Amino acid sequence: MRHLEDKTVVVGVTGSIAAVEVIKLVRALRRSGADVHAVMSRAACRIIHPHALEYATQNRVITKITGMVEHVKFCGTGGCANALLVAPCTANTISKIANGIDDTPVTTFAITAIGSGTPVLVAPAMHEAMFNHPIVSKNLAKLRELVHIIEPCIEEDRAKIAESEEIVGAVARAIKKRSSRQENSCYKWRNC
Repeated sequence: MRHLEDKTVVVGVTGSIAAVEVIKLVRALRRSGADVHAVMSRAACRIIHPHALEYATQNRVITKITGMVEHVKFCGTGGCANALLVAPCTANTISKIANGIDDTPVTTFAITAIGSGTPVLVAPAMHEAMFNHPIVSKNLAKLRELVHIIEPCIEEDRAKIAESEEIVGAVARAIKKRSSRQENSCYKWRNC
């Protein structure tokens, strides 16, 4: 089903080995009708090449913030994105977003999206010991007040990224929930 028809979803990819699953996730989002754009941290670029995501999304991949203020274009007030999905999201990125630290392209998008009211979804992926660390747990609790956490699957001593179908469903529900309150327009920007 095409639950995301005419919707723009930005996928923020961080430096978890689960980044290799993002191509499959992007395909699932696109099959649901979404126009998908990717933003990657430097660590993510060491795991999966931006060209792979460019091919999967059919859009230019953002690996750094430039004078084009990409984060505002997509996730600022009146931006093009209907949702920001950070998947996979590392313990490092969870902690940065929860504490307002903005020092990677992905955290810049997240901080901007939260500030503008754009729906943000976070899909953690890391070793189980990292996921269970008391400070990471506190930061996840802080984030739950601001964003939707798509819980990982705990198996084989890992907090594995949720299945693509579950993530796509969560994105569709978040967009629908926001749309019922207010329609996100793209009046300021072209070619999103």
